[in-house]
Amino acid sequence: MSKVKLGFSFLLTLLFVGMFSVVAFAAGSNPVGTPPGDPADMKGGLVTDDSAKDNNYDTVRKSNANKTGSGVGGQNSDFNNVIKSDDMVKNADGTHGTQRTHGSYMNNTNSCASCHQTHTGASKNLLFKDGEYATCTACHDGTLGFYNVFTGSNSAGTFGGTHDGNMSVHLANGTVELKAAPGGNSTGTGNWEAEFTCASCHAPHGSYSDRLLHENPNDMGNTLVSKGGKLLENVPVVTDITAKNAAADVTYKDATGADVTINYVLYRFDIGTTVDAAYSAKGLTTGDTVLQLMKWNGTKYVNDTDPWLHGYEFDENHVKHYWTAFKDSTGKEVFDTDQLKKGEILGNGFAGVPASKTALVSSVKSLTSGNVARGYVVKLDVSAPNANNVTTTTASSLWASKKADGSTNPGYVANRGVAMSTFCSACHTDYLAGSGKETGTFDHAYRHTTTSDSYTCVRCHYAHGTDVTVMRDARGLTYQNILDDTTNYFPGVTGEARTSIVKDYLLDKNPSSALKRYTNMAVCWGCHTSSHSEGTRNTDTYQYNSTPGIDSDRNGIEFDY
Repeated sequence: MSKVKLGFSFLLTLLFVGMFSVVAFAAGSNPVGTPPGDPADMKGGLVTDDSAKDNNYDTVRKSNANKTGSGVGGQNSDFNNVIKSDDMVKNADGTHGTQRTHGSYMNNTNSCASCHQTHTGASKNLLFKDGEYATCTACHDGTLGFYNVFTGSNSAGTFGGTHDGNMSVHLANGTVELKAAPGGNSTGTGNWEAEFTCASCHAPHGSYSDRLLHENPNDMGNTLVSKGGKLLENVPVVTDITAKNAAADVTYKDATGADVTINYVLYRFDIGTTVDAAYSAKGLTTGDTVLQLMKWNGTKYVNDTDPWLHGYEFDENHVKHYWTAFKDSTGKEVFDTDQLKKGEILGNGFAGVPASKTALVSSVKSLTSGNVARGYVVKLDVSAPNANNVTTTTASSLWASKKADGSTNPGYVANRGVAMSTFCSACHTDYLAGSGKETGTFDHAYRHTTTSDSYTCVRCHYAHGTDVTVMRDARGLTYQNILDDTTNYFPGVTGEARTSIVKDYLLDKNPSSALKRYTNMAVCWGCHTSSHSEGTRNTDTYQYNSTPGIDSDRNGIEFDY
């Protein structure tokens, strides 16, 4: 995994809100400075010594030939002694390179041993550490050169932090269940009983998104659209897209009780002489058959590119039923997304079959309807890897904004922020909303807009956690920015006194589990100092510049794009 720069949207307890803060657990029995739910030997979020729970390879317990877990975890880890997949054959010309740990595995891979022990795992799923949280943080605590989730950054924030204040974490160690998510389903139905762990948000074996963000968070990819998910049921198969009208095929009531209708079709056709790039990239060509999911956008049908999920369940007769499956006129499932060996070719939002696979083509041409479970896709602005294969992400690329000088965010890409908010709302269901009316699946309330790239969740919230050193004031200035600005912030104060006063300046006076990127109500003031400015304009008294009446001296979030 590599570096992330995420955050969150407006209002105190908006979408990717932390499950609980350390402050909220102050009355618990854990030692001071220990995240709630962790064993006593995990201090400040860092594993100091949990070797008793490992099955490491050493001179006494030779339990794993790959030495999985040996030298991993704790602050004394030796990167050079840890089993890795360096120098495995990578290219046809015989050149070598380092394999990926999470996904895109090579056919001579040794990457499985990075996390699993075949016969001697310390926990379920054969993980070499005791649980998902401990397994992930064994490498991602900074000791092995990988992305360090405990280091404060302007990306995803931090697990643990400095404990100097504002301590709030997405408690991903399995202590709480998904139903603890503010704005989520408190009734415990569906998948809400699942433990909240690192794998609740990240897919360790690869995903369609950057930062390994999960393609099916909280199983919402396989939950009906009418219940807030992305599963489409009984979508009709059509062969003439121009003859299909815009009558809605999916109808449900929103949180206000109003009828909502959306229209999807599965368009089946044979590729003509012109081959779309998406199909040719998968090896399809003229004469091959395609089944493409399409959505009516109010004017025409456009391709839906959400990837199809391939999971399955068993019924009471132990018959396997795939989440994404297609039926003939009798209602029989005759085609699903686990037929790769039969010649099916899957792309984003479509399946294709080469004309040479005549039996499979015949099955596809008998289809009349289908169910489609769709994955979540979140794309970020990620840099190229450095020497340690660590990358960084620019959080501000997810939202449309302007600096005080009027310049726009050059890295902004339309709809990425909304995709991030949609991902967060897989658990924080009620918080995906527009302003101006009561909304919510599980409770109704007026909410801040999160369905816009201007106010996406990550603009105001972190994903991993906060502490006083990573939070910002209304100008978007961090602890280090303020510490260095001896002209406008606490001039004449130096040394330890300055460190203390800057931390106190950023200390949240109403700490919570909200994972706020900005301290106190600076989370509101940072934007609303210029929004509706006639009523919220700063007076001369509170300008940072001594020259009164200068608009550029007003507050307003500044970002390093």
